[in-house]
Amino acid sequence: MITNKCRYGLVGLISIVLTFGLSASNRLRASFNAMPAITYMSKYGIINHRTQWQAMLHATDHGRKITSLTQLNQILRAANLHSFAVANLRQVEHATRPTKTMSAGLTIINVPAFYSSQHQLQKQYWTQLQHLIKQTKPTTDLILNFAANTGGSSAPMIAGLAAIIPDGLLYTGITNHHRNRPRVMYHGRITGGLGQDDFNFSQPTAAHFRHIYAIIGNQTASAAEVTIMALKRNPHVTLVGRSSAGYTSLNGGVFLNTAVAVMTIGTLKATVKIHGQQYFNNQPLKPDIPTLYQPLAPLQLGQSPHLDADFLSELRTIMKHYH
Repeated sequence: MITNKCRYGLVGLISIVLTFGLSASNRLRASFNAMPAITYMSKYGIINHRTQWQAMLHATDHGRKITSLTQLNQILRAANLHSFAVANLRQVEHATRPTKTMSAGLTIINVPAFYSSQHQLQKQYWTQLQHLIKQTKPTTDLILNFAANTGGSSAPMIAGLAAIIPDGLLYTGITNHHRNRPRVMYHGRITGGLGQDDFNFSQPTAAHFRHIYAIIGNQTASAAEVTIMALKRNPHVTLVGRSSAGYTSLNGGVFLNTAVAVMTIGTLKATVKIHGQQYFNNQPLKPDIPTLYQPLAPLQLGQSPHLDADFLSELRTIMKHYH
């Protein structure tokens, strides 16, 4: 997640060096300065593949020889698979709203990926999710579908689910120097964390259901995994499906002159253990009840992601036996 704290507090915009008569290759280097990203990653990053990282630092003279976005992306991913670089944030923006669907006789709330720095879009997301949960009868099971949620920003997702997430410690970010940075929710405000902005929202009335099922799979990633960590603080939540993608870490952003570097700066400690595990460094979340089928059906041309019919049949059987 890229925050204002990272944007203004950690690094400024990098000036373009304009020199008359530079060769074409030198002009390219002058317009693409990867050094701030490399310096930031070296100082704050969670470097899981240190041998590869050191080799690339040596090969690129600590980033001075990096001349393209592709090269920067490769070196960041060599350090941590959750790190990457993009030309601008519009490439990673997605502002799909939560929806409610009927599938195989089951009412399912779809919790999609979301990232936008626009307050109005954030509010539309969490208010819609709160509304869908409020509409669901408390005498029924609540089914939340995270199967196609590839991440983005966890705060709007958690705010939308606040009726079923108790106030308190959501999760803890851990720096590369092993310092704890707790992320806390209390009375419509999410605060703390590792370089993360505070987030305000309208506190919904607590909701109680017969049981809560959260569908996860191999495309459930990043901010979705963080949100599920917070959701699992509710003892009535059961994870169903297959293991998640395994991007369980926290990112911070550095704005360059012609790109944005998104770098992994924290591992995670879940407030409650998930399938016996509490500390995460890009390990997947394992479901409480694994299924034979992946939740998402194989995509056909022109189709949007949807739940697999065989998985839904499994889910119905699980829900019958669970009660």
